Amino acid sequence: MRRAGVEPNETTFSAIITVCAQSINKRFGLGLHSLVLRKGYLKQLFVSSGLIVMYSKCDCIDNARRLFDEMPERDAVVWNSMISAYSQNGLSDEAFSLFSRLTRDFSEWKTFVNDFTLASVLSACAKMGCLKSGESVHNYAVKTGFDSNVFVGGAILDMYCKCDSLDSARCFFDEMGNQDIVVWNTMIGGYTQNNCVEEAVELFHQLERTGLSPNDTTFSSILKASAVMPDSTLGKYFHAKTLKLGFLSDVFVGTALIDMYSKCLAMDDAERAFRGMSYRNLVSYNALVNGYGLTGQHQNALRIYMELRIEDRRTDCCTLIGLFFSCAASHAFLEGVQVHSHSIMLGLNLDVAVGNSIVSFYSSCGSVDCAVKAFESIKGKNAISWAGIVSALVQNNDGEKALKLFCDMHKLSERTDEFVSSSVIKAVATWAATEQGRHLHAHVVRMGLENKIFVGSALIDMYSKCGLVEDAWKVFSEMPEKNIVSWNSMVMGYAQNGFSSDALSLYQELKDGRLLPTPVTFTGILLACSHAGLVQEGRHYFKEMVHHYGIPASIEHYTCMVNLLGRAGYVEEAEKLLLHSPFSEEPGIWRSLLASCEVYENFDVAFRAAQHCLRLQPNDSFVYTILSNLHAAKRLWSEVGMARDSMKLIGAGKEPGRSWIEVRD
Repeated sequence: MRRAGVEPNETTFSAIITVCAQSINKRFGLGLHSLVLRKGYLKQLFVSSGLIVMYSKCDCIDNARRLFDEMPERDAVVWNSMISAYSQNGLSDEAFSLFSRLTRDFSEWKTFVNDFTLASVLSACAKMGCLKSGESVHNYAVKTGFDSNVFVGGAILDMYCKCDSLDSARCFFDEMGNQDIVVWNTMIGGYTQNNCVEEAVELFHQLERTGLSPNDTTFSSILKASAVMPDSTLGKYFHAKTLKLGFLSDVFVGTALIDMYSKCLAMDDAERAFRGMSYRNLVSYNALVNGYGLTGQHQNALRIYMELRIEDRRTDCCTLIGLFFSCAASHAFLEGVQVHSHSIMLGLNLDVAVGNSIVSFYSSCGSVDCAVKAFESIKGKNAISWAGIVSALVQNNDGEKALKLFCDMHKLSERTDEFVSSSVIKAVATWAATEQGRHLHAHVVRMGLENKIFVGSALIDMYSKCGLVEDAWKVFSEMPEKNIVSWNSMVMGYAQNGFSSDALSLYQELKDGRLLPTPVTFTGILLACSHAGLVQEGRHYFKEMVHHYGIPASIEHYTCMVNLLGRAGYVEEAEKLLLHSPFSEEPGIWRSLLASCEVYENFDVAFRAAQHCLRLQPNDSFVYTILSNLHAAKRLWSEVGMARDSMKLIGAGKEPGRSWIEVRD
């Protein structure tokens, strides 16, 4: 056109700018802006608004705002374009701020506001989770009659759902005169997002009764709701409906089916749904990879990943995160290292989320050095990165390095969150380092984290292990919100420090508050009974755990019971309990029983316990020492000599004692 000598006008520029925005061609767009400026068409408002939209689509929001601010006059289209640009680019605060400026500074602002403006501002409120602002926009929509507009009504409904105000959402939904399928999908999606499965299912059936037909979005939402259920029964019901209505070939519905079956741990059904799809996208593959990761089937996860590679499809960060999670859950070190190599080849290891999953994988496999190297290679570390490496070091008993990293984080002015803080407090708890623990407590108070559940629970544990039970109780009693972990920490703190009656009283409070006890709760309770010699109570709580709450007894529970019975002199009962337990091949419990036999000089049980110990751990010096003491008590000096000779023969020596001391600078 220009080569032919025909000059473009404002209509030409408007059309070509629209094409440029659709193709997201930033470089060409900048050239167009320059040409528009030279030709003097920037004063044409529909050309300027087109440039704002073009910059917004090209992710150049600062350029869009600069152009907006330089305009001598603006119409409704220009204002709406700028507000929408902010909203669509996730800059919700800026979108609402600009709308507020429009309504505050211009007397004729009502003529500028239309359904498009309100929908954009409501979308911004929804993304911010700002219910109060959303309600004020809703009130304005009611006053101006825009609330009856389907476009605005859908935005109001979406805002209430995303602000977790489902009662307001449902009230508005029921009052809407014109309910199209988009509105129904928004309400069903709102229930799904908030895990209100029954309400979502009931609304789905209500939709069917109206005569409207559910679409692919409806089924995607309802299948997501079904994934919350403990099994796949409800999901299978909706699977049958998708098949009947012909939505099974839809890629979004198929992917939702895979995700639903995966979260219900029905991986055979998930793979069948995957194989039944006529077309699969990357999200479909990722859903199946993540499903296998969730169930710890790393070989199957890797198999699907190889299929993805063979089909020459592009891998993204979500694929790799799913693979690392799978390898971590299965402790599949070699396979995880191969995935790490792939991530480096694809250049995706530089992504912070992938880097965090690499750290988590190496930590789960006990390879702390590799985890540290992976952490150091992450560019732009976030709070999750720091929490991951600190937690990794604590879990692998390297609390000193964890504390050093925490200090480094503080020096770099990185803001610590509740997860980093709770991890480093756990590190200090393992040393029972009171002074450092108090410093960390002061730090979390300064950061405003003392009311966080994870931090509070970690502080209770730390003070308990330092023997400062009163301080632990003070933290516990001042927590505004507690979960079962908080209660368990306090119960265990009382039990470990010999406050058995307090531990049992707290357990009763826990039950009165209708909290369900966990295996850790009963470990604390049985430990409290063991320390106080409460045999009858211990038997009662053990039976209550197994028969009333259906919690299978673990090795910790059996150890506590054997200690309780053994310390009270019921060594035969302790032996019988141990022999009928699933842990009769655990040497540690037999050692505990053997120690009790020495106290009560029960030679018959002691010799049987010693035989079990030596069969399981032939070089255990502790067993020979106890046997020697028992023989000496019966004045069987030749057997004493034989026990000591056996120790020399196998090279076993008495383990030296060790202890920590805290040194102040």
